[in-house]
Amino acid sequence: MKRVILCDFDGTITNADVTDTLCDLHIPQHKPELRRQSDRWKAGEISAVEWEEIAYGLLDLRREQIDAVLPTIEVCPGLKPLLQTAEGRGWEFHILSSGFDYYITDVLRRQGLSLPFTANRITFTPEGRPVLGFLGNDDPACTRYKQPCIGCKPVVWDDWKRRGYRIAFIGDGVSDLCVAEHMRERADPEDLLFAKGSLQRHCRERSIAHLPFDHLGQVAERLLVEWAGSCESGDES
Repeated sequence: MKRVILCDFDGTITNADVTDTLCDLHIPQHKPELRRQSDRWKAGEISAVEWEEIAYGLLDLRREQIDAVLPTIEVCPGLKPLLQTAEGRGWEFHILSSGFDYYITDVLRRQGLSLPFTANRITFTPEGRPVLGFLGNDDPACTRYKQPCIGCKPVVWDDWKRRGYRIAFIGDGVSDLCVAEHMRERADPEDLLFAKGSLQRHCRERSIAHLPFDHLGQVAERLLVEWAGSCESGDES
């Protein structure tokens, strides 16, 4: 059976969410307003796309200001052991993010890494203004949040399942709650959910099967136990 690790980026691979960091640095005076808009999103009054557009409208940053923040975003020291474990066992590794490609590419490049990912897009006008582009892969039947979302992770999870993969999903935050609920209904016994932060709290409250972790090195160690015997991506074990 083929295996893939699907890993959240902001707060899981990195020590902080890039957009949240930009907001904390550049518009701290708008924190109450951002919290209010976040509550509106959770209540289904606005979509995640609308929330991002509001946040970046308040930020009103240029590319050079964003570029100045990205070097401060650190990567979890357990990432490379996890990647080495996956490579050694023939497991695929794919970043699944509701963040933006520009941030992922820049942060990984500083680590000497180039990894496949699914994420939203940021491009820049000639004046350096960010232009947001979203995946638009929503599940029409989903009613958890108001659509459009900023990348439906369960849709991507399902795509990997259709291709015959066992999946280990690693996440930490609100954008991963949908995956946890999805896995409760559709996961196979060898599919694994690794959770920390608000995702872990959600799983505990809802009695969703999960493996808690603090850093990615722990995930690497646990996978060697849980997926023992899988030595290559085409292994039928």
